[in-house]
Amino acid sequence: MKPDSTRLFFLDAAAIGLVSILICIASRRLPLMTAGVLGVLLGRLLLLALLPPADGLSLKAEILFFLICLGLGAFNDWNSVVRHRIYDYTVPSDLSWSTIPLWMLLGWGLILRSFARLCRWQALGPPAAPRNRVRLGFTTLENAWAKIALELILVLLTRQTIYRLYLDPLLSWLPFAAALILAVLLFGLTRHDLKILGCLALFGPGAEILYINVGHLHHYHLGWIGGVPLWIALWWLLAALVGKDLALRLELALRRRLEPVEGV
Repeated sequence: MKPDSTRLFFLDAAAIGLVSILICIASRRLPLMTAGVLGVLLGRLLLLALLPPADGLSLKAEILFFLICLGLGAFNDWNSVVRHRIYDYTVPSDLSWSTIPLWMLLGWGLILRSFARLCRWQALGPPAAPRNRVRLGFTTLENAWAKIALELILVLLTRQTIYRLYLDPLLSWLPFAAALILAVLLFGLTRHDLKILGCLALFGPGAEILYINVGHLHHYHLGWIGGVPLWIALWWLLAALVGKDLALRLELALRRRLEPVEGV
């Protein structure tokens, strides 16, 4: 699959920037946040539809991919906050079944989609296809399903540990550090992986620090790094490695099914 153009990348970066500005200046004004986020999402979709064919965008696949990002991100946030209470939102909610406002749940679609866009940005030299290599001791496999299964196991195990250990100063972050090391040993690191890790190490916790201290959006226990716990910083790195691979596989599958064009 060809890389995403700089125009596509900056469109999503601008959308994230606008939502971030709204959070910093108006996070407690529920009607304004809801209208603002909806406006950003609709405006983004309109601009995507107007892009020239040279950008290689499949609008059908783009919409479905965005909805999958929204569903995964919103469910993970709701599960973490409402069911397990590992952190809390401190802004008003308009939902009877969630302490997370609707605009924030919708915003997760934009967050995850923008991350996938970063991973495909042409300026970072992304791969055309996912790597299937898995190192198991002295054995090396080239098996996509084995890699996907191991990635999902790492995610599920770390999520389950944080639900139970989020108040422990040591055990809250240690499983994430172990999973990150294990991911590197199992899958290796490419130059592109290092670029994505660098971006996420800076902008992941950095954005959360901004939202916590300026936007007063949410609150973590053990928030040692400007209100951000160590486990979240490590989670961003693990999610970068796993999410980059899974997002590329998903987007490839969608585009092949919905837009079977030569060269996709």
